[in-house]
Amino acid sequence: MDGALERQRLADTVRAMIASALGRHYRIDLTALDTGSLREFLRLLRDVEHEKQLAAQQARLQPWRRP
Repeated sequence: MDGALERQRLADTVRAMIASALGRHYRIDLTALDTGSLREFLRLLRDVEHEKQLAAQQARLQPWRRP
């Protein structure tokens, strides 16, 4: 039962991060993924958010440079 609860918690966290990052909700059955895949998906979303923040910071510090 613990595995199912953890998978549901991870799926809810991924859904919240997607909604926060994109402002939209997607009908993806995240509970179909195993716990390891959900953790990796969550890591991917965190990495993408970090890269977005770094790009915004770089643009503020050096607006004359283009990527």
